Amino acid sequence: METWLSRIEPVLHETLGHRDAHTAVHCARVGMLALALARVFGLSGSDLLILGTAARLHDIGKIGIPDAILRKPGPLDAAEWAIMQSHSERGERIVRADPGLPWRDDIALVIRHHHEHYDGSGYPDGLRGQAIPLLSRLLSVADSYDAMTEPRAYRLERSHREAMTTLRDESGGKHDPQMVDLILSRDETWFMQFGESRG
Repeated sequence: METWLSRIEPVLHETLGHRDAHTAVHCARVGMLALALARVFGLSGSDLLILGTAARLHDIGKIGIPDAILRKPGPLDAAEWAIMQSHSERGERIVRADPGLPWRDDIALVIRHHHEHYDGSGYPDGLRGQAIPLLSRLLSVADSYDAMTEPRAYRLERSHREAMTTLRDESGGKHDPQMVDLILSRDETWFMQFGESRG
């Protein structure tokens, strides 16, 4: 089953890379960070395969987002943001399209819910607290950290210290406090292993 995942995942990732190279590189980094955090947390076996695949494909739904929104060099307005938010549901549908994919439903749910917030203010379903799948909660902190520490067209990247301060401030709101504590438990040197892929 792992062999099947190792075949299908690169195809989807390469597809995303042709659509938006920046997003594909971000997904690769988030995949590495999420897996490393999961190992620190004590996860193993199929949980790592599910999380690793979901993390590397978490933004695959952005394939369906129009260029004017996906590549906009600035903040999105309300209407554009609503379209952008659809990427998690689109990603879920893409993964579910392969009936032979091992753990298809598990991977799809992690992708669907990676933008849910611990306080219920996220999307697409407004799930709260422990109702959000554990792997989605773990993916969320990895995704946020990487997004904050990479430059965007409309803002500079934040330092490691600034990103950690923001995550601490978002504990119990955007993020699961347990997952925030997990990422805060790693010192700055631990994160250097993920910096090389920023290129």
